[in-house]
Amino acid sequence: MVGAVRSKSGTAKWIRGRSAHLRGALLGLVLERPSHGGELANRLATRLGETWRIDSNDVYRLLQNLQDEGLVQAREEPRRDKRLGTRIVYHPTEQTSAALTRWVETLLPRETFRLGLHAKLAVAREQDVPGLRSALMQHKRECLMLATLMCPGDGEPGSWGALFMDCTRDGIHQMLQTELDWVNRTLRRIDEYAAQRS
Repeated sequence: MVGAVRSKSGTAKWIRGRSAHLRGALLGLVLERPSHGGELANRLATRLGETWRIDSNDVYRLLQNLQDEGLVQAREEPRRDKRLGTRIVYHPTEQTSAALTRWVETLLPRETFRLGLHAKLAVAREQDVPGLRSALMQHKRECLMLATLMCPGDGEPGSWGALFMDCTRDGIHQMLQTELDWVNRTLRRIDEYAAQRS
């Protein structure tokens, strides 16, 4: 196990919280190739796929967090294209590789895909059943669409990159199938309850 990577403030805050998975992924991308924020946002969206909501403003905020922790370094560099001016390019620091290793080894808290629906179910009244059914059906449609997009490949991957992309697709596809099973069971139970009450 790699020793703790400490920030300037003496703690490893970057590895905790709801955005820890994106901060860790950004470290990996910066280690692969230093890039400006917009390119990192595009690479992150491409790598993680359609189920993630990647906003470039969030990426810049997360990069600032990582910079504050001493895990990336921002440098002003000339643009590589023909346009004049400079842009900020993010580079790894001496701590980046160890921090990425620690993040990969750290068990992150399990996140539930349906938190919003849990909150609705927790407080819905009987008169809210039509709206609740509508929210569940909308969630079901979104899961079906994403499951189609994230279907894993059939053949053997030809590279490390292809392997981890296929494993990611497979994991997300399985999660979406579980979500669909839960939505279908929940809709069925709501309908059965409503039928008994009528």
